[in-house]
Amino acid sequence: MRGFADSMFLNRSLHLSLAGILLAFGLWGCAGSSSEAKKSASSAPGVSGPSGRDTGPTLAIVGGRRFTMRDVDSVLASAPPSIREEYSDPEQFKSLVERLAQQWALFLEARRVGTEADPNYRAELAGSQRQLLMKYYYKNLVRNLPAISDSAVHRYYDEHANDFKAPGRARVRHIQVPTQARAREVLKRLRAGSTWDQTCAKYSTDKGNSKTGGVLGYVTTDSDLVPVLGRAPSIVAAAFKIKEGETSEPLKSDRAWHLIRVDEQTLVGEHPFKDVEPRIRSLLEGQRNQQFDDTLQDSLKVRYGLVLFPDSIKIAHNPPQTPADLFAKAQAEVSPRDRIELFEGIVSRFPNDKSAVQAAFMIGFTYSEELKDYPAARKAFEKFIREHPDSDLVSSAKWMLANMGTGATPPGLGPMGEGPTLEIVPPPDSLKSKP
Repeated sequence: MRGFADSMFLNRSLHLSLAGILLAFGLWGCAGSSSEAKKSASSAPGVSGPSGRDTGPTLAIVGGRRFTMRDVDSVLASAPPSIREEYSDPEQFKSLVERLAQQWALFLEARRVGTEADPNYRAELAGSQRQLLMKYYYKNLVRNLPAISDSAVHRYYDEHANDFKAPGRARVRHIQVPTQARAREVLKRLRAGSTWDQTCAKYSTDKGNSKTGGVLGYVTTDSDLVPVLGRAPSIVAAAFKIKEGETSEPLKSDRAWHLIRVDEQTLVGEHPFKDVEPRIRSLLEGQRNQQFDDTLQDSLKVRYGLVLFPDSIKIAHNPPQTPADLFAKAQAEVSPRDRIELFEGIVSRFPNDKSAVQAAFMIGFTYSEELKDYPAARKAFEKFIREHPDSDLVSSAKWMLANMGTGATPPGLGPMGEGPTLEIVPPPDSLKSKP
């Protein structure tokens, strides 16, 4: 009960919040339509709002403006019946009036302090106005489209008869036995005059329903599924070959052998037109609206010179990465071998870029310090020195060649200090791969 009550309170609060917004922006049907409304509006220049008229006693006054039952009714008119019912309680009704009055006071205060000049408010308001303008423009266009004629609905029904076929349906019982021979023996007893229910109770191995006549439930022509048994196409097929009250020949399922009897049976037929007319009409309206929308969009493209630039869109969605971006991506890669592959890609694509020089050095460094593959590291460093003899990293590469495998700290990473302009940041120990 508490959960239900909380839900009702939330729904009520949400509705009142919306009502307060409608109230603040003067969107009620009664707003500003009477002389009294115009008079009260003078207390807040430029503000339209609820109008009291002569609709009973004054319920509240805020900033010189009267609230009457007309104002309350304007809010409740759009509320769901369950919420309207809540306000038959005197205390709830009083809370509603108080809430409306408080929201109007909040609106007046927001206007007084100049919130309308807030650029964020004005931007959001402009966006909302655009959305509402498009919404009502489109609604008005669709409202004026020709209605779907009854003849069009009938024609669709006739031309798509197969779409409205009602599947056959049969209610079946079964007697389950372990072998085909046993099934034939039981069938012989039934044909000799034994009653179905007594025979089922005595011979069926399906103890879940043997005492209740072996009722399985309904099968249909559009499915191979049989209640309790699962997929059993032979049983479904037999259910529509025999007549009501008849017993089938022995049938095989994945579980056992079966005799079935059909209690009631409805063959394949058509759904009556009256049952499917709303569905067809809705479908045709959707097709009409889609066709209209396509035509409208095509006409707007021509009228306003709408042009799309697919290549620019593709680049904007996935902007090209700079060599520095690719180097950072490579540094963040967990696997040393994947990291080397990314470094090699930078060297190949941007051979003269500063990041490519750094990447070439890091290839040797990764082979040496993480993979402990010293031959590959030596080859990479020698190539680096040969191709980038003027790089600030050459001294570090020479140091690595002289000291790899000794356990000494590479330049730039500790006390060796004299080091490269590149700050070499090895991955955390937890991410290092073992050789």
